[in-house]
Amino acid sequence: MPARSHTCYPYNGEDLEPRWTVLVVWSRRLLPQTIAVIEAIAVLCQFIQQTDPRSPLVYFTVLSGALAGIAAVTEVVTHRRLVGIDAGRLTSAVGVVVSAIIFAAVIAPASPTGTWFQPWDDGWVRTATVLFHAVAPVLVIADLCLRRPQLSRGQWMLAAYCWPLTYLVGLAVAATVGDVTIPYPFLSPGHMGWGIVVIAIASLAGIFGVVGGVLYYGSAMWSHRRS
Repeated sequence: MPARSHTCYPYNGEDLEPRWTVLVVWSRRLLPQTIAVIEAIAVLCQFIQQTDPRSPLVYFTVLSGALAGIAAVTEVVTHRRLVGIDAGRLTSAVGVVVSAIIFAAVIAPASPTGTWFQPWDDGWVRTATVLFHAVAPVLVIADLCLRRPQLSRGQWMLAAYCWPLTYLVGLAVAATVGDVTIPYPFLSPGHMGWGIVVIAIASLAGIFGVVGGVLYYGSAMWSHRRS
């Protein structure tokens, strides 16, 4: 019985091309709108909720989500991919992803129940928590991979730090000259002391850099696979 032929032919990706085309078209048409809607619902839930009496605008998570939504709406309205819009997409995405990481790894485990939800959380808070920390990160990462911002590596890392630094400076100024309470104990010298605050800020700077770098190289690898 003749041996079967095991001749291998070079794979040119033609079988995947239709699927990639559909995926890219879907992302271009629907991802910005989806991000805008999800973030709008999450922010609205945070304003409606009756669990936390503090203003939602003091939280990095809420403001990062709002910024991601604004960047998405701006792109949808203008129908253009400008450098400024791409930088806004990136810096807000870094904020959204880092917020989710810190919430899942630090804030939730340190809560009374050690989980994402507390017995006193109302439905609005629970909805916002899921949208901010589970749904939105997946959407913004997919958006960066499927519609990679046209930024150089230097521009990418600069944008990655832009929003987080703006928030920290703004929060410090508001707490110093205004009647704003810092919502995160590890950033409050009055609660933890300056030593812990300095360590926390240095750690956050490292996390933002790592997340920005991972998103840069991860999206580049994904784009290369598609091409």
